[in-house]
Amino acid sequence: MHTFRRSTSLLLLFAFSGVSGLIYQSVWSHYLGLTLGHAAYAQTLVLAIFMGSMAVGAWLASKKSSAWKNPIGAYAIIEAVIGIFGILFHSIFVAYSSLSQDSILPQLSENSAHIYQWATASLLIFPQCVLLGMTFPLLSAGFIRADCQQAGKALGGLYFSNSFGAAIGALIATFFLLPEIGMPGAMAVAGVLNIIVALGAWFASREPNQAETINVAVPMVISAAGEYAKPNFSLLIYLAAGFTGATSFAYEIVWVRLLNQALGTTLHSFELMLSAFILGLAFGGLWISRNSNRLGDAIRYAGLAQVGMGLTALLSAVVFANSFVWVGWLTNNLAHDSQGYSLYNLGSAAIALLVMFPAAFFAGMTLPLFTMGLLRAGYGESAIGKIYAANTAGAIIGVLLTVHVLVPAIGLNLSLALAAAGDLVLGLLLLQFIWVGPARRLPAICGIAGLAVLVITIQFGKPDPIAQVSGVFRTGKMLDPNIVEVAYLRDGKTSTISVIYSPKNNSAFIATNGKPDASMSLALNQGPSSDEATMLMMAALPLATHSDPKTVGIIGWGSGLTTHTILGSPRLLRVDNVEIEPAMYEGAKLFGTRVERGYTDPRSKIIIEDARTYFSTGAKKYDIIISEPSNPWVSGVASLFTDEFYLFLGNHLEDKGVLLQWMQSYEISDELLAKMVSALLKTYPHVEVYLTNDFDILFLASKSAIPRLDYSKLQSAELQQELPRVGLGNIEGFQLRRIGSEKVLRNFVKIMGATGNSDYHPVLALEAPRSRFMGDTATFLPTLVDNGLPLLDMLDKRNPVSCKADLIPIESSRFQRRHKIACSIVDSFNSKSFRMDSIQNAAPNVAKLIEITLQQSNATITQDELHSWSDGLSELARMSIGLVPTSDVENIWIQTGWLYNQQLPLVSDIMQTYQATAQRDPVRMKSFALKVLNSNNPNLADPLREQMVVIAMLGSASLNQKQAVRNIDAKYGVHIKPTQDMTMVRTYLLAWADE
Repeated sequence: MHTFRRSTSLLLLFAFSGVSGLIYQSVWSHYLGLTLGHAAYAQTLVLAIFMGSMAVGAWLASKKSSAWKNPIGAYAIIEAVIGIFGILFHSIFVAYSSLSQDSILPQLSENSAHIYQWATASLLIFPQCVLLGMTFPLLSAGFIRADCQQAGKALGGLYFSNSFGAAIGALIATFFLLPEIGMPGAMAVAGVLNIIVALGAWFASREPNQAETINVAVPMVISAAGEYAKPNFSLLIYLAAGFTGATSFAYEIVWVRLLNQALGTTLHSFELMLSAFILGLAFGGLWISRNSNRLGDAIRYAGLAQVGMGLTALLSAVVFANSFVWVGWLTNNLAHDSQGYSLYNLGSAAIALLVMFPAAFFAGMTLPLFTMGLLRAGYGESAIGKIYAANTAGAIIGVLLTVHVLVPAIGLNLSLALAAAGDLVLGLLLLQFIWVGPARRLPAICGIAGLAVLVITIQFGKPDPIAQVSGVFRTGKMLDPNIVEVAYLRDGKTSTISVIYSPKNNSAFIATNGKPDASMSLALNQGPSSDEATMLMMAALPLATHSDPKTVGIIGWGSGLTTHTILGSPRLLRVDNVEIEPAMYEGAKLFGTRVERGYTDPRSKIIIEDARTYFSTGAKKYDIIISEPSNPWVSGVASLFTDEFYLFLGNHLEDKGVLLQWMQSYEISDELLAKMVSALLKTYPHVEVYLTNDFDILFLASKSAIPRLDYSKLQSAELQQELPRVGLGNIEGFQLRRIGSEKVLRNFVKIMGATGNSDYHPVLALEAPRSRFMGDTATFLPTLVDNGLPLLDMLDKRNPVSCKADLIPIESSRFQRRHKIACSIVDSFNSKSFRMDSIQNAAPNVAKLIEITLQQSNATITQDELHSWSDGLSELARMSIGLVPTSDVENIWIQTGWLYNQQLPLVSDIMQTYQATAQRDPVRMKSFALKVLNSNNPNLADPLREQMVVIAMLGSASLNQKQAVRNIDAKYGVHIKPTQDMTMVRTYLLAWADE
């Protein structure tokens, strides 16, 4: 009983060691992502170093096996050292990162930088990983010395406990530690766990009965199935262990990449997939632990496990092919709230388990079985470390070969099939040539089963390309194959890139793992897509504001339209475009002439590289940097919106250089958008912000004052061929889309309580996937413009565009649609014979309300009519006053000939308030608005009362009467029914008053 309690305690401690080990692996991938850039590369390197260093550690443990007098005591010391490394890691990394970025990388060429980064990144985690690799052999030796007849049970039990802890650790790191205490805190927690494990193991190693058995080496035991006849038996087993390690991790890489297309490329989905894979390994070890005593020949079962691994890996393709339907069901049927997101993650985990668990289960059996085979054949306890080293060394080869050779060359599906075929062949070889027991028909049966499963996989395991590119995790729907066709689909090193073509519209979009990145019409004589305005403005804004731009650096290729557009300026000498995924660059060629300058102009240079690495080397500086990354919920992208990254980019801008940053307001909340904006403002004191369409926001940022936009700098024939199509044919097209300056943004950040977005506290990466699932939209900034009142005109010198401006109507622009409605109202009031036709066409619902209001205005408004009249009047104000300049609304709000001249005093006060607001007269705005509010007339409609509160607050703010702003809201705001738009404006004014 005493031995049982000690064994149970050690298994539990090893489970906690597994928790800390996967916390390290998860968090290291974030740290090294800051050095190596793209998350996929960081995860690959961490995995390779993690496994490779552990292989070294296991090999070292095996070499010194006989010298360990107290393996469990040695294990305790190693756990303690690992813990100390974990606690100190953040400080070491910060010092290393600062030295690299500031002093070393600027002096290196690109090739030298690569060598430096990969070598030093490896050194950062190599010592801890070597020590981690020693833990399993040491603890196994301690167990087996205590009871050599229970080697299989001990090996399987340790493998299960450590792997199960690892699966839990991956989830704890991502779903709890990183959101709550960030990367430094997570590392510290893992370090403390190691120290606790060390203390527990040390006390266990001191127990009296342990001393009696600790020096007993594992005896030579002959296999129950008879002697193995093959020469070099141990070498063959080591090679087999290495091979199965390679295929296991090849599966993991391929499964993650495949499931990214179904579940979405988020940090949460990756950790769920990783946990599903490790859980399969754990339960494979558990099966061995519980059944080891009845397994007569371990190598025979290892051969069967290899066959099972290959068969189930092939069948996983069939499961994956159906996963899009299941994800679509989850997306369509779960509530899109926080609870629904938790259920979505559970469903994602279940899908990942269905794909990964069976093959991972068999993979988890192989290492204990191979080790048992060697021990039973008399190779001694050193075999534990050697087999573990061979397995982990194979894992390195599998990871690197899969990521850098197989997937780019033959794609994900064939890579999976090739690894599965390798496992089948290995299993048959083990059954046929190494094991010499009875049942010689077994290899033939396994071979036939393999062929049958291969046929099933070929028939049912190929995913529908339409499903792969549909992004069902976002929409819950498949694209219609009758409307679109997949013109390009390629598995790149980091992601799967597709181009989807619509023959009917002659348009296309390019997508990453099913998430659209950019769309456009393929001919200039067609109407533009909404994305085109964004991509063209990204090029045009810095060109129109920088005094003399010569060099441009662009982060992200996307469709290539931004690069193509900016090359339309003859003033530029060089445009460097940095793209991490070669398949993106190749796929975008299908956009043809729309992006051809990016491919043919000699000034254009494509660099397949991570942006951090490229900009760091050679001390590069640019006049313009354009950053157009994907959405921040995509794994690895959030690191391009951090305090540290914006400071880094600022160091690579020339004096008076400008940064153009694209942020999406769709699938993200205002709170998360504010975190990105806060990070931007920490480095750039001067910022101008624009809304290009309905949801894409551009930030033009600089450390120096930004010059006024000069449209004459955009007059080249190439630019004029593109810009007018998207409503940017004159200065007014830009003016219309402008929201405001850094003053507006600082107030926005204060309202949202945002403090930035740090590399080391990746809240954005962790919260953005939830925000995407919930369908959040960041509406605060656009609402400050089109709420109907001249908020930013008066507080930030924003100039509304006149209806006389020559604007090309673009329906994909939120501001332009509202401007069009306002101008249709202006046109109606300016016409000699008032007609509602233009308003009816622009906004039928608004037209009906205005029509009723005007009918009532032909006579004295009675108290009974006051509610409906004031409701309609407030809507007329909301759709006109703040959207156009004062001169445009002369005949609506200043010369009010449409209103019968004999009215109640309250009606006159209301009209005086709106007149003052249209004229941007803060004194009269405040005075008359308060007069209306103090009337306390119960017949006034709530929307009008709310406008009066806001107008009084805005007048006070314009007069710099901050206390008055707060007092008005406190006195009158509590008595009205709030609307979303006016609530945002009131919040903005209150925050302004708190400066």
